[in-house]
Amino acid sequence: MTFLLPGKILRSFQFYGYALIQILIEPKRFFTELPDNTSMMKSLGFFILCAVFYTGASLLISRYAHPVETAAIFFLGSLGMTFISACVSYGIMTLTVGRRTGFEIIFSIHAFSSGMMLLLSWVSFFFWLTEVWKCWLIYTGFKNAGRLSWKPAILIPLISMGVYIFLALTVVPFFFKP
Repeated sequence: MTFLLPGKILRSFQFYGYALIQILIEPKRFFTELPDNTSMMKSLGFFILCAVFYTGASLLISRYAHPVETAAIFFLGSLGMTFISACVSYGIMTLTVGRRTGFEIIFSIHAFSSGMMLLLSWVSFFFWLTEVWKCWLIYTGFKNAGRLSWKPAILIPLISMGVYIFLALTVVPFFFKP
C-alpha cells in the first residue's frame, strides 16, 4: 500500500500544520493559494483531524452516559454539516452567479473554515466567536480562492444561513410536538 508511506504521512501532517498556522495568521493569503495547494483529500484530512480533536475534547470536558454514541454523533454531525454547507453553498453559487469554481474548491473552503472553528468550539462560550469567524473565513475563501467579487462572496453565505434557518424551522416541529 503506497499511500501509507511514512514520508507521505509526514508531508500530510506538515501541510495540516502549515494550513493551521496560515489560516490563523494570514487567512487571505492561505485562501488565495488554496486552489494550487490542496485537493479534496487534503481538505477532508484536515477537517477529519479537527473533527477528531473536537470530538475528543468535547468528551473530556463533560460526562456522557453513552460516550461512544455521543462521539459518533459529534464526529458525524460535524462532518455532515460541512458536506451539507458545501453543497448548499455550491448550489446557491450556481443559481446566483453561475458556476465560477468547482465543488472541490467550495468544499475545501468549508472544510478549512469549519475545521478551524472546531478547534475552538468545544469550549461552549466560544460558540458565538467561532461561528462569526467561520462566516468571515468562508467569505474570505469565496473572495480569494473562489475568485468572486465581494457581493457574491457575502451573498452566498447569507443565503445559505437563510436556507439553514428555514430547514431548521421546518424540521423542528416534527421532533417537538406539543
